[in-house]
Amino acid sequence: MNLDYFKPLEKCHFFSAPKRIMFGTGVAKNVGGELESFQQKKLLVITDNKIAETDSVKSLINSLSACDYKTKIFLSETKEPTAEMITEFIKFCRAEKEGIVIGIGGGSIMDQAKVASFMTLCEGEVDDYLGTNKAIKSRLPLVLIPTTAGTGAETSPNAVIKKQTKKYTISSTTILPDLAVVDPLLTLSLPKKPTAFTGIDALSHAVEAIISLNSNPLTMATSLEAISLIDKNLPLAFFSGYNIEARYNMSLAATLGGLSLNSGATLAHSISYTLEKFGVPHGLGCAIGLPQVIRFNVPVMKEKIKRIAVALGFDELNYSSYAEIASYVVNRVNDLNAMLDIPLTLKSMSITIEKSKELAQECFQKYPRPNNPRLYSEDDIIKLYADLWEGKLEIENI
Repeated sequence: MNLDYFKPLEKCHFFSAPKRIMFGTGVAKNVGGELESFQQKKLLVITDNKIAETDSVKSLINSLSACDYKTKIFLSETKEPTAEMITEFIKFCRAEKEGIVIGIGGGSIMDQAKVASFMTLCEGEVDDYLGTNKAIKSRLPLVLIPTTAGTGAETSPNAVIKKQTKKYTISSTTILPDLAVVDPLLTLSLPKKPTAFTGIDALSHAVEAIISLNSNPLTMATSLEAISLIDKNLPLAFFSGYNIEARYNMSLAATLGGLSLNSGATLAHSISYTLEKFGVPHGLGCAIGLPQVIRFNVPVMKEKIKRIAVALGFDELNYSSYAEIASYVVNRVNDLNAMLDIPLTLKSMSITIEKSKELAQECFQKYPRPNNPRLYSEDDIIKLYADLWEGKLEIENI
């Protein structure tokens, strides 16, 4: 028997998820009863000023108080978390010594909750835990409740922290929540721009998880379903925010996208990190980079592109060549960006071609992606940014 045939099957795949996911329209009002299993009556809630004033979150917090929980609320800033911001919440939790940590908000809020949940019981500073599998000690019970549909932070083992001009990640299964509560009703009041940016962030998670060399059958399944849901529902949620079916499906897509991150993100996220110095929100940066990243990797992932195309509504009977299939995928994502009023080129954002080259060098040096299927040099990334500056979408090298 030729055992070489079985070598691709020998790879070990890992897939991590929250202990429990509670999903459905209106489920947030039942959180109080779900928390009884923790046998804790103190809740350490982190949210931000804007979210705390929404009727849905006020109702959620009131429902917890009605269940005789002692609720302590920490209001954070509405921006991506820095080590200093997280440290303030850690101090808040350490002063209380015990309780259930609950993050209610977008990805930034939930990431702060993740880090504080274990650092409350640990010594040291946030910087000591940057990297992979350093957060290995026990933590306080953790519950995450998203109010956007995109970051997937409620189901991913990552927390992103900004330090000066660079982003770092704390990645560990320790910071996966005991309970993720996904209630589409909490996203109904989300304005159009955050709806678009977080929605495309979810699409980036799903597509990049497929592109990734670490893709596996489980992340492929969650990714393909997320792509299909986003393609059909993000425009509806964008143009009609109170379309509950669209919001439901986008919340589901975001949750699946977070699970897809078991495969890791690729170059679209790296591009987003470089654009943030211009005040570009993370999801918007991913959206801008995603069509070019797909295009760049087209030559080395033929079967994956076909599966992405079908998830995006491609009819295989209408086209014959791989170039046509790949072009469909790239243009479909680009057209979705255009529909959501997302810039399609760096030039349209008033970024000069010279600055574009500097961003490319930063991307190559600071944010490498060894799980990207196509090997690349610094010159390759410079060309990728040049194409992104110009908006070149033609398929080449296949």
